[in-house]
Amino acid sequence: MKRIVLFVAAAALVMTGCGKKVSESVAEKMIESAMAKDGVKGKVNISDGKVTMETKDGTASFSSGAGVKVPDNFPKDVLVYDGAKVIACVNAPGGQNLVLESKDSVEKIIAAYKGKMTGAGWKEEMNMNQADTAMLIYKKDPRTASIVVAHSGDVTQIQLTTAEK
Repeated sequence: MKRIVLFVAAAALVMTGCGKKVSESVAEKMIESAMAKDGVKGKVNISDGKVTMETKDGTASFSSGAGVKVPDNFPKDVLVYDGAKVIACVNAPGGQNLVLESKDSVEKIIAAYKGKMTGAGWKEEMNMNQADTAMLIYKKDPRTASIVVAHSGDVTQIQLTTAEK
């Protein structure tokens, strides 16, 4: 799964600024070629702000920008902070990553996660809070969820990652 997530992230970087079909096709071929050099056979599709990659391990996707939504297969027992805007999403076999933005404080967001996650049966494994950044890690076998919340300027960003062992 790590390879899939890395390839999807690389594809996201390549597609930045690519809006025309020709450049999308070129980027797809470049990524497929890079994958093949690493021994991974797969098909890449870039369109409408989304990169999708299919391999024998499954389908992974990356999307960012306006209109990004929480994937349908995102775990229902993991809090997606109320009122936060989804700005990016990686959806891969065995895990997801959401990047959210909110106007709320780090403290308010962390309090919501602590209450909702433990209330849904998740066990807190780690809690680190420094200045305008906090990190929480929860476990509910065989899954983990990590939440990183950081305030910068007038926005608070939430990195929400779920993974299965």
